[in-house]
Amino acid sequence: MRHFDAWLLRDPYSIFHYYSTGRRWQETVRDLIQERKICAPTVDISPHASSTSSKPVDPYARPMASQSDSLFFRKLPAEIRLIVYNYAFGDEAIHLVQLKGKIRHVRCKHPSSSLDRNRRCCPVTPARWRVQENRTAGQGHSDSVLYPHTHASLPASLSNSSVALLRTCRAIYAEAADILYANAVFDVDDLHTFIAFSLIVCPQRLHSIKRLTVQWMPIWQPMAGQEHKSSIFSHTHNDHLWALFWARIAALRGLGQLHLSLDLGRFSGNAMGSVLGGKRFRLAVDEPWVAPMLCVSGLKSFELGITARCDAYARRVMEQDLCRDAVALRDALRERMCSPRGQIPVVPDLQMKRVCGMEAEVERKMRPRLAITAA
Repeated sequence: MRHFDAWLLRDPYSIFHYYSTGRRWQETVRDLIQERKICAPTVDISPHASSTSSKPVDPYARPMASQSDSLFFRKLPAEIRLIVYNYAFGDEAIHLVQLKGKIRHVRCKHPSSSLDRNRRCCPVTPARWRVQENRTAGQGHSDSVLYPHTHASLPASLSNSSVALLRTCRAIYAEAADILYANAVFDVDDLHTFIAFSLIVCPQRLHSIKRLTVQWMPIWQPMAGQEHKSSIFSHTHNDHLWALFWARIAALRGLGQLHLSLDLGRFSGNAMGSVLGGKRFRLAVDEPWVAPMLCVSGLKSFELGITARCDAYARRVMEQDLCRDAVALRDALRERMCSPRGQIPVVPDLQMKRVCGMEAEVERKMRPRLAITAA
């Protein structure tokens, strides 16, 4: 169900297409958004859905031409062709975005996606809730649309040139598809965008991903019963998405490098001597919101960055404790995530308050760099 026929003349991707201004959202329409039956990629993320990705793509399923007429294959040996593929796809960051029901990407102009840059390297790519904290006139973002990525200039910035090479023939696809996913640093700042991406990419390509950067800004603390079903953020920030997101990352067998950036927002002091604003929650490995992250293992490297925009007073109050807690959390997560797959290290004083999504699924079947910026 993509639209309501009675409202076809309105923008089908606008909040006001479904909700009259100044009126409480209807329960039935709100449930459609929560269940992503409207304005979302056509993937099933319900709790009872299969966790498998799309069907594998086998370029050899049908007889393949010998390419005897192709100078590219006839004149260049395989080693040179691989160099060409590596040059074409490059070693770059790819920002995943969600635009009107489709997962698209923007090739970053920088060689890597920095933990403390928060996608400011490509200002059209941050999710709408991440730009509200530091908005300036003319940025082009809209709060009246349901999609996470809403910059007016985003459609003109989308990339597909390198991927087009794989569509030329099956022989090139067979040789080069893995290189595209293995070379790139995938960058994501919306949970559902990555979940949908992981469900539409075939498993073989998905397992070729080696580097991933997660730029996440919480609206409320996950796994703490704080989500509000009536909020516009209920379909982008909820416990089910948080657990499923980390279960999908844990399923990336080839993943070797994971960078996680938590953007806590803006903090400022007031006349009463207290600190206001931002998203304050405990940075500790035994917290329920950390539990789904402990499903991930087998990494070669893990980095954690904490971003908080603070005025002078808030920085003086928060910086020492925030740095201490962030370093402790980073070290504990690194010990867990960089352990061999199937081996769970003993983390001192860790008592799990809630099992991760992957462990819960298994139980049903067989039981078996820190960065703080100023305001």
